[in-house]
Amino acid sequence: MSPQTQAEATPEEISAVSAWYWAWYNKIKLQASEYKLAGHEWQIHPMESTHKNRVARKGAQLGWTEMEVLKTIHGMTHGVYPTGCLYLFPTGDDVSDFSKARFGPLIADNPHTIGRFVQSTDSTNIKRIGTGMLYLRGARLSNVVEGIKKDSSKLRSVPVDKIVTDERDLMDVKAIHMAQERFSHSEVQEEVSFSTPTIPDFGIDKAYNESNQLVWMIKCRKCNTYTCLEIEFPECISDTGLRLCKKCRQEIFTMDGEWVAKHPSRTEREGHWMSQLNSAYVDPGKILKLFNDPPEGNIQEVYNSKLGMAYIAAENKLTRNDVYATCCQEAMLTKSLGPCAMGVDVGKVLNVVIGGKPGQDRRQILKLARVSSFQDLHDLAKRFNVKSAVLDIEPETRKAREFQKEEPYEVWLCDYTDNPGTSVRWREDNKTIMAYRTELLDSVHDLVSKEGLLEIPRKSDEVEEYAKQMANIAKVLEVDKETGGSAYRYRKLGDDHYFHTTGYFLLAAKRIGLMRDSYHVNHKAPVAVTDFEV
Repeated sequence: MSPQTQAEATPEEISAVSAWYWAWYNKIKLQASEYKLAGHEWQIHPMESTHKNRVARKGAQLGWTEMEVLKTIHGMTHGVYPTGCLYLFPTGDDVSDFSKARFGPLIADNPHTIGRFVQSTDSTNIKRIGTGMLYLRGARLSNVVEGIKKDSSKLRSVPVDKIVTDERDLMDVKAIHMAQERFSHSEVQEEVSFSTPTIPDFGIDKAYNESNQLVWMIKCRKCNTYTCLEIEFPECISDTGLRLCKKCRQEIFTMDGEWVAKHPSRTEREGHWMSQLNSAYVDPGKILKLFNDPPEGNIQEVYNSKLGMAYIAAENKLTRNDVYATCCQEAMLTKSLGPCAMGVDVGKVLNVVIGGKPGQDRRQILKLARVSSFQDLHDLAKRFNVKSAVLDIEPETRKAREFQKEEPYEVWLCDYTDNPGTSVRWREDNKTIMAYRTELLDSVHDLVSKEGLLEIPRKSDEVEEYAKQMANIAKVLEVDKETGGSAYRYRKLGDDHYFHTTGYFLLAAKRIGLMRDSYHVNHKAPVAVTDFEV
């Protein structure tokens, strides 16, 4: 609607096309308080946007969930989404909490504007609004099909016009891909994702970086200079908590801002970045203090939840250059007299790491490979004189057991546990290992990051793939919503098979003897020391 047309239109006509105006004009109640403009000026553009692919990288507790729910309900009651919408949360518990604590009161407190369009259903996670259905679903995948494919019946057979992923970074990416198929036959096909960011170039951070990158630019009332608090932080906040112009250092006010795209030529995706620095309910001075003195040294939480920025400490994620720094000048071997250890990550392909021990604390990878069958694995083990191997026990448990029985050397099957009270337990009776996941993956990180512990072949296509996968996992602090407890866990950012394979290799290497000298050529065999550590 053009400004001239809007000036001539009635409030009802404007409300029909603007979700923001509809919420403001009708004084929609949100948890007993009316939706208002003051302090929420930045919400107008996201709520009025008609872009089909929108993302938001945001700080915590900014009301983005309520804002998008209002936009969704407005669209369903005004015929924008005639088939319906799918609202995706990280877990089923999140769905239940939202339905009871937020959606229920939203209907009850707004009987004329919203309640009269909502027909009762037997389920807390399905609502009929207008002509369509609003589905509230959890994104956690729980079913394993044929040992490989995860599935969720609640995400299948749900036709919709719009999909919203709330807190995208906490979701299984496979669930998101599954949900995207739900609007494949819709003429609307609108997709919205927003989240507090976690890790750089992952999830919502990656999506925002690929968008037109809208930022909230605040105009100074004195010198007319525009300042983006998120970009200029911390220099834009005074010790007393005032928001400051980047040029004249006078106080600026969030209400004087406007959305400006850093990359206006990118039209396929619209992205907003909003932090608590612009919140009407958070003191910027407190954010500055937390930034300068983070509680328990947890600066990542300040970046993520307060500033809406992705962050990972260097000690919690490897880079490709970290891996390349361990490369020697020798090419990857085709065989060895060993003795060698082998780690295998089992999936659609078998990721293999084979190497030896030049010293008690040193490890040397001789071969990296991705093979398609257990017969290929057998051939590799024979060529490299493998004396001990560790494979993951899932998802191909039966095939792994068969391989274990047929091989002439010892083969162990490893399973992970998230119980920090478990270190590594070896069971001789059935040749299985139970390993505390975080601890084992920590040892892989240390192997690469600490100088002198690892040597791998010179750079090649497979070494580059190895480096890529080694950088596709990061350690983050996760908080249990029920207990309030926290623990570090490794989160997958992409294909990370080689990272786990290296962990299995480290376990297998505990069971072999030392190589007398580092082994770099195919025709010479190192002298093995027969004693091994357990």
